[in-house]
Amino acid sequence: MVKVKEKIVVERNELNTPIAVLSGDIIRSTDLSDEMYEDLLYTLHNQLALIRTSDPNNKFEISRGDAFQIFVKDAKNAATYALLIRTSLRSRNSRYDCRISVAIGNNEGMVFRNSLGSSTGNIFTLSGRNLDSMKPATLKITTPIKSFNENFELLTKYLDNQMSGLTERQSEIVYEILKNITLNNKNITQKEIAETLEVNRVSVNRSINSANLNLITEYVEFFSKKITEYFI
Repeated sequence: MVKVKEKIVVERNELNTPIAVLSGDIIRSTDLSDEMYEDLLYTLHNQLALIRTSDPNNKFEISRGDAFQIFVKDAKNAATYALLIRTSLRSRNSRYDCRISVAIGNNEGMVFRNSLGSSTGNIFTLSGRNLDSMKPATLKITTPIKSFNENFELLTKYLDNQMSGLTERQSEIVYEILKNITLNNKNITQKEIAETLEVNRVSVNRSINSANLNLITEYVEFFSKKITEYFI
């Protein structure tokens, strides 16, 4: 008896709901020792699981060892999730990093199957295609709306460049800031960051100012606002 793969077609009343698909892969995974590689995968899995807890409809899958994909129902947080993944890796070890292609649109033509890798739809296709062509960039955000893409292309390039230059400590700080905004819907104070990381508050303040980390939070807030304006 042949087993039929599960297939779930998106309901008609959800077609205009904006969703996001994040496709990513680990950078220079073959350069890592076996121990480092396992540590990286453990860190990545924990972060993807955290993203899933923020919305029960979010799904993720790690495939081929160094590739992953995430379906995000709360599309306005898609950019934040991408940055959370990168900072979780870079704060663990400065040699850990990944490329992430974010695609945002509606659910039209989308079909879910047993795995995200075998699911289909315009946003899955757009996300995967951009990942294959985005080198040397490590972050790209694309939608079917030309004006949205034009507004964010240069901003995202600047953000990508800033993220790639963060130290482990700076990545830790950005991670704590974004995690609290996403999961707790509030801003974390420098005192709270210092206590969480067990460092001096002056050190936190210095890191935030030297790397202009506030620009990162301004980016994700602007992104969320524009997703609402364009898609909701």
